[in-house]
Amino acid sequence: MIASLEGILTQRSADSLILDVHGVGYLVTVGSRTMTELPRAGERLRLFTYTYVREDALGLFGFLRQDELTFFRLLLSVKGIGPKAALAILSRAEVRVIKRAVLKEDAALLATIPGIGPKTAARVVLELKGKLRDEMFPEDSAAGVPEPTDAMAEAVHVLTGLGYTPLEAKEAVRRVARGNGGGHSVEQLVTVALKGLDRG
Repeated sequence: MIASLEGILTQRSADSLILDVHGVGYLVTVGSRTMTELPRAGERLRLFTYTYVREDALGLFGFLRQDELTFFRLLLSVKGIGPKAALAILSRAEVRVIKRAVLKEDAALLATIPGIGPKTAARVVLELKGKLRDEMFPEDSAAGVPEPTDAMAEAVHVLTGLGYTPLEAKEAVRRVARGNGGGHSVEQLVTVALKGLDRG
């Protein structure tokens, strides 16, 4: 398994590049968003990589950020999603935007991606929702409900990670907590706050 590569970008095409690492040229498939952020040919580049092995295929998929690779692996765990479909999803929007859509159970964003129909989009949301919640709210499932003030602070942190401003996040969490005397878990705070932010 090749976890990362660093070398000189020697060549790029529509959906792949060649990275020269000490004289060895690696052909790496990348998404369209990654392609727009690449340096010019001849410059150094570091990619986080996923090695895809099948009986009739061997390929490398590259990402500029670790969170993209992590989410790519998560997408591959969904039935019917292969590397190309997962790359297409990651090319559609930033990871935080896709996570936000999944947590909101909004399959519409994913359904607009070529090759991802409404049924597949719904399956992605259904299968990833629980995994994302386990990843983002481990304390809720492992150690019970945290103290209200801690839960509110953590909920604000999660919402800002999903792309909202600190001010938007704090106000949304405050509204939710006020409605239940501050007794929500982090997951409940985020889920209800997202709905309020969506309406706003």
